[in-house]
Amino acid sequence: MGTVLERLTDRWVSGGLALLGVLLVLPSLVSPTWEMAVADREHGSLLSRQWEWSWGRVRVTGLEGVELRDQWNLLGLAVLVVLLVAALVGVGVWVPRRGVWGRVVALVTLGLLAGRVLTTVSDRVGRSLGEVDQGASGLTVRTQMTTAGSLETAAAVVLVVALVVMVASAIRSSGEAVVPVAPAGPPAVGSAMGRTGAAGLRPVGEHLTTEPVSFDDGESAHVDRGRADPAATTGTGR
Repeated sequence: MGTVLERLTDRWVSGGLALLGVLLVLPSLVSPTWEMAVADREHGSLLSRQWEWSWGRVRVTGLEGVELRDQWNLLGLAVLVVLLVAALVGVGVWVPRRGVWGRVVALVTLGLLAGRVLTTVSDRVGRSLGEVDQGASGLTVRTQMTTAGSLETAAAVVLVVALVVMVASAIRSSGEAVVPVAPAGPPAVGSAMGRTGAAGLRPVGEHLTTEPVSFDDGESAHVDRGRADPAATTGTGR
């Protein structure tokens, strides 16, 4: 009972973590994950702003919010959507544990999503330098992660933890499924004799304790006549 309870606990905990990681990635579909602003240090005016989405969209505005660029990466968006849907399917087949194929589907789909998120997070963290004062040009450059970017970073950590728990649970389940079978051997002699005695049969070797039988014809005939006519035998003795 304890083993079954541990299995259910591991399954629900890892499935809940995986679902949480997927949900944390969803805001990055519609919101930028990285932002850069360039301002005039002397006058304090905002010269340009740039937003980037994790799936490849880039939007740039200039003075007074004039849009200078808005480039979409539809292929990157499609890939992210497919990975999110596949991960949700993986969580759905992991929780009820639909055989070995369910474990494989869950691990593969969540592994692909975790790899994708880790790649974008590592690139974004390396570029998020905070505020940099460019004194020579008189500009102030500020880069930072947005709220969606912070949620996606947390999703990367949660997905990695969920994968670790899933792999551990899958290994433990595979180990418990293999039951060692002892090789069949000949029955023990003692046990066979015990069973024979219990069945009411004569013990082994009992026939060896009887009187030996002679194969001499004369002696056999004499014994037979003595048994047939006991009176004659008595009279002869007299």
